[in-house]
Amino acid sequence: MASTNPAPASSRPPQYFAQVAEHYTRKASIRARLRTRKHTDNRLCLDVDRAHGAGHVNIQKFRDGVTLGVADYCLGSPLEDSHTLMGPQFGFNVMLRGRFELVAPDLGLRDHVSSGQIWLRAGDLGELRGLSAARERMRGLSIDVPPDMVESWREDGPRAINAAIGGILAGRCPVCRRIAGIDCRFLAKVEALMSVDTGTPCGRLHAESVALDLLAELLAPDAVPRGRPCHRKRVALDEAMDILHAEWVDPPTIARLARRIGLNECYLKTGFRDRFGTTIAGYVRTLRMVEARRLIEQEGHSVQQAALSVGFSNPSHFSAAFRRIHGCNPSGLHCRGYTDSG
Repeated sequence: MASTNPAPASSRPPQYFAQVAEHYTRKASIRARLRTRKHTDNRLCLDVDRAHGAGHVNIQKFRDGVTLGVADYCLGSPLEDSHTLMGPQFGFNVMLRGRFELVAPDLGLRDHVSSGQIWLRAGDLGELRGLSAARERMRGLSIDVPPDMVESWREDGPRAINAAIGGILAGRCPVCRRIAGIDCRFLAKVEALMSVDTGTPCGRLHAESVALDLLAELLAPDAVPRGRPCHRKRVALDEAMDILHAEWVDPPTIARLARRIGLNECYLKTGFRDRFGTTIAGYVRTLRMVEARRLIEQEGHSVQQAALSVGFSNPSHFSAAFRRIHGCNPSGLHCRGYTDSG
């Protein structure tokens, strides 16, 4: 029978942050494209070499071991990367923009991770491979949890968190799969977290609190069920979400969207609201406000330029919509200090 005593410290795998930092700073194919700007025991900042593209990857470990990874880059040539982390993993990846092929040979998985998706990783996954195309803008974040925190969740029992993730924790089998679609409020929090500067003490505290808040939302116990749509309708609603995420600049009318996914208009409107917690118009508005915030904070656009870019000609209407999503006026962003998260 296997021993139940904890492994001696010398035999335990390195912490997640240390393994990821080793991967980014030692692997030749990565070092050729990413230059290390800062590397400490709990923070790694990398910039894409100008000869290969533009952007950055920042990784921050917080006091409790939760690790936040933020990536926003575009490479001029395809990137094929693979890594194997020692020890069990538990974490989420949120893809805001871009697409890449994901392969996990030990799990028999080959799929595409694309904009608007959340993926859960749990257990010993073995090798993971990712392949992204040239000139593909990759933008998203990851939140990874230390094993002792995951174990404490197991001790609390499966009912302490939602059924889907509780079942995964109880089974202890390796899992890498997409989970339910992004709620518009969740998406806005992810986008805001992407812009937090973790180079300051206040920035790190703010980033840690938002990351933990996102974790709490992903793990939250299930609400009282309101009647689940059948599998075909769930797939159709997910397809509607994907279409809106890809075509928010010029979204289809509800009638055209309903025809494209094969649902009647009435069910599309009520089903979308029940499944994603927002109306179709509300979700498109959120996507526009997320892009507007990015343009102001990261591209240096004026409020008027950002408003016009996302389809608002009336400044007061734009400010009101922005305030509903982000909780602040767009004119106040330039003085908040949330610039490049390096």
